[in-house]
Amino acid sequence: MFKLLRYFSLTSAVALTVTAVLLVMLYRSDQMDEHTKIAEEENARLATSFANTFWRQFSPFFSSLSGIDPGRVRGRGEFRALDIAFETLTSGLPTLKIKIYGTRGAVLYSQVREEIGVIEFDNSRLLSSALAGKSSSKISFRNKMAASFGTISDRWVVETYSPIWSDGGKVVGVLELYSDVTSTMERLWAATVQLAVVISALFAALYGVLFLVVRRADRILTAQHRELDGSRAVLREKEERFRAIADYTFDWESWLDQDGRLQWVNPAVERLAGYAIEHCLRMDDYPLPMVHQDDRPLMMSMRAAAQAGDFQNDVEFRLICRNGIIKWAVASFQPIFSDQGERMGSRWSIRDITDRKKAEQRLRDSELRFRTVTLTAADAIISIDAQGVIISWNIGAARIYGYGEEEVLGQNVTQLMPESFRERHRSGLCSSVETGQAKILGIPTLFEGLRRNGEVFPVELTLSRWEMDGAPFFTAILRDITERKAAEAELAQRTADLERSNAELQQFAYVASHDLQEPLRTVTSFLQLLQRRYGEKLDADADEYIGFAVDGARRMHRLIIDLLVYSRVSTHGDSFLPVDMNVPLSLALTNLSGAISESGAQITFDSLPVIEADENQIVSLFQNLLGNAIKYRARDVTPRVHVGVTPEGEGAWTFSVRDNGIGIDPGQFDRIFVIFQRLHQRGEYEGTGIGLAVTKKIVERHGGRIWVDSIPGEGATFRFTLPVRHARKA
Repeated sequence: MFKLLRYFSLTSAVALTVTAVLLVMLYRSDQMDEHTKIAEEENARLATSFANTFWRQFSPFFSSLSGIDPGRVRGRGEFRALDIAFETLTSGLPTLKIKIYGTRGAVLYSQVREEIGVIEFDNSRLLSSALAGKSSSKISFRNKMAASFGTISDRWVVETYSPIWSDGGKVVGVLELYSDVTSTMERLWAATVQLAVVISALFAALYGVLFLVVRRADRILTAQHRELDGSRAVLREKEERFRAIADYTFDWESWLDQDGRLQWVNPAVERLAGYAIEHCLRMDDYPLPMVHQDDRPLMMSMRAAAQAGDFQNDVEFRLICRNGIIKWAVASFQPIFSDQGERMGSRWSIRDITDRKKAEQRLRDSELRFRTVTLTAADAIISIDAQGVIISWNIGAARIYGYGEEEVLGQNVTQLMPESFRERHRSGLCSSVETGQAKILGIPTLFEGLRRNGEVFPVELTLSRWEMDGAPFFTAILRDITERKAAEAELAQRTADLERSNAELQQFAYVASHDLQEPLRTVTSFLQLLQRRYGEKLDADADEYIGFAVDGARRMHRLIIDLLVYSRVSTHGDSFLPVDMNVPLSLALTNLSGAISESGAQITFDSLPVIEADENQIVSLFQNLLGNAIKYRARDVTPRVHVGVTPEGEGAWTFSVRDNGIGIDPGQFDRIFVIFQRLHQRGEYEGTGIGLAVTKKIVERHGGRIWVDSIPGEGATFRFTLPVRHARKA
C-alpha cells in the first residue's frame, strides 16, 4: 500500500483522538466553571446576607478574640450561636462547612472548632483576593475532609471566598463556604462520557469517510506512482543509453541552445582537443576559439544555419588543440526539437579526420610518385580491363612498341603480341577474371611482343591484378630483353668455349704428367749412366755439367708432379662429407713426423670442429701450411706452430696456422699464392713454389678464402675460412 495511506491513518487517528479528548475536556472544564460560578454566586449571596444580618451582631465578639489563645475561646457560646445562624442561612443547601477569616488571615470561626485560630496557607491566593474585595472560588476533589457534621471522603467540593464589607465599605473579613457538588459532578461525568461516545462515533464515521477517500486517492497515487516509476525507469534507461553512447563515443558531441550557449559536451572533447568539459562550459562563443582563424567565418555561418533549423553535414575545418597542435576535423550540425516540435538549439558532432587527411595526402603523393615513375619508366607499363582493353599506356611502352598513347587506348592488348600467343592470352584472361587467380601473377615470365613495324622481340612480363569498384583490372610491366638475350647467348658461347679450353688443359696436364715423364726418365738414366761409366775419364767441368743436367731433369720431374697435383685439385677431388678436422690434422702431423723430429718443432692446436669437406684435400692443406712453417724457421730458434680456430658468424669457421719463423715481406703477400712463385733461391730452401698455390685452390674449392699476416723476423699467421655446410657435396 502506498505510504501516504499509512501515514494518513496514523495521523488522522491520532488527530481525531486528540480532538475528541480536547472537546470532551473543554466541555467538562466549561461545565465545571459554570457550576463553580453558580456555587460562587450562591455563596456570595450567603456572605452578603451574613454581613447584613449577623456580622454587626458578632463583630464585637470577633474583635475581642484578638490576642486570646484559640484553645480558650473554642468553647464559648457565641460560636454555638453562630452555628445556629449559619444553619438557618444554609438550610436546604449542600453546605459542608463555613469559615470566617480576619483581615490577617487567621480563622476567627469554623464549624470545625479545631480550625479556629489557624492561619490559612493552602489557599492564600484565593484568601488574598477576597481580602482585596474580590470573590473567588475553586472546585476540587477531596479524598478526605473535615465537615460540620464530621469527616467526609471522596467528594467534589467548591470553595468560595467572599469578602465581608463594613458599613463604611471596608473589607473587615472573609467568609469561606464549602459546597458539596458531587452529585452535580457525577451528572457532568455521565454527560461527558455520553458526549465522548457521540464525538467518537462522529469522528469514527468521519475517519471512515476520509479513509475511503484517502484509499481511493492512494490507489490513484499508487497507479500514478507506478506509471511515474516506469517513466522514470524508461527515462533513466534512455539517459544511460544516451550517456553510454555520448560519453564513450569517439565523436565530439555538443548541445547549444538557441542563443548559441553551450549546454552540454561529452568527454571526447578532451581526447580530441585537450580541453576539459568545465573549460568548454566557461568558454565564450564556443567553439570558435578552438577553430583555426581562417575557418571561423565558415563555422559561424554553419552555426547560424543550424540555429535557424537547417542541417549541415561533413563540414571540414582545422581544429586548434590546447597544446597548439592543429588537427583536421569534420563537423555536422542539426537542430534539436522538443516533443512539442519547438526548436531547443542545435547538436554539433565533430570527428577527427587528421589520419584520413594524412592518408589522403600520402595517397596523392604516392599517386604522384607512381605516375611519375610510370610515365618516365624505361619499361613498358600497360593496364587493361577485364576485356583486355588498354586503359593506361606509358612512355616506355611507346618507346618499346612504337605506338603513341592515342593510338592504343581503347584497343585490345592482343595487337601487341604475336598471333601464336593471342588465344592463350584470351583463355588466361577469362580464367583470371572468373577465379581471381593466374599462374603468372607476380612471377616474371618470358613472353614475346609485337612491335608496330611487325618485329617480334622477347620481353620479360610481370603481371599484377587489382580491383576498383569490384571490377578486376590488370597491370603488366614488360621489359625488352633483346639485348639481354643476345648477351646470354654470347655468355653461353663463351662458357662452352671455356669448358672446352679447360678440358684441353686437363688433357694437357695429363699428357704432361704421363707422356713427358718417360723422356725425362730416359734422359736422367743415361746421364747417370754416363756419369758412372765415364766419370773418371772426363774432366771436372764435364762432371759439373753432367751434375747440372741431372739436377735439372730431377727438378723438371718434380715440377711435372706438382703440376699434376695442382690440376687434380678441382678435377679429382672427393665429395664433401662431415669431417672431424682433428683427423686430417693428425694425418698431416704423421706425414710430417720426420721433419718435426729433425727440427725439434713444437706443434700445438685447439680442438677443431666438424665441417663438410674433402678429407684428403684438408690433409694436403694442413700438411702444406705446417710443412712451410717448419721449413721456413729461423736459425737457432725452436719452431713453434699453433693451429687455432674461431667461429666466423653462424655458418663458417676461421682456421689459423701461426709460426715463429722468418716471416714474409707484406709486399709479397699476393705473390706467394701464385703457382711456381718462390721468394728464396733454390740453394736456401727446397721446393717448387706450388704448395701455397695448392692450398689456395683447395680453400677456394671449399668455398672459403685464405690470406696471411706477417712481420719479417717475427713469424707468419696463415688464416683461411671454411663453411660448415655446402650446397653441393662435390
